[in-house]
Amino acid sequence: MTYPTTLVIAACCTLMAATSASADTALEEALAGGAERLSSDEIAELLVGKRVVARAGDKVFNFHYAPTNVLQGELQGDGWSGTGHYAITDGNEVCVSMAQDAGRYRCLTVLRHGDSLQKFNARGDKTFDLLETTTASGL
Repeated sequence: MTYPTTLVIAACCTLMAATSASADTALEEALAGGAERLSSDEIAELLVGKRVVARAGDKVFNFHYAPTNVLQGELQGDGWSGTGHYAITDGNEVCVSMAQDAGRYRCLTVLRHGDSLQKFNARGDKTFDLLETTTASGL
């Protein structure tokens, strides 16, 4: 094997390893970094009957998870608001369906990493940072 061939093989192996490492989802990376998946009971304690302030990128939302499984949401400073439903599964997820989802539920995993709480979608993308939860009867 010549030097250039060895170099090409090494470069390919390095590229493949880098590609494999970058294929990890944000959920997998968070778990590998020490985050813990919340159980169904922990999710219920965190959300049910609570007003939750959550950030998605540069947008901040208020949500209320009523004990009747009704979910209300509003975008701070934008005027968007919506109502839907949520369910907490035995599989340790919270599933939500807002009016615009036309009955489709989107299930989310909730992780705790130190004092930080985050939600991740089925693809493993981070959707929300949970900033605050308080007991409330509405938004």
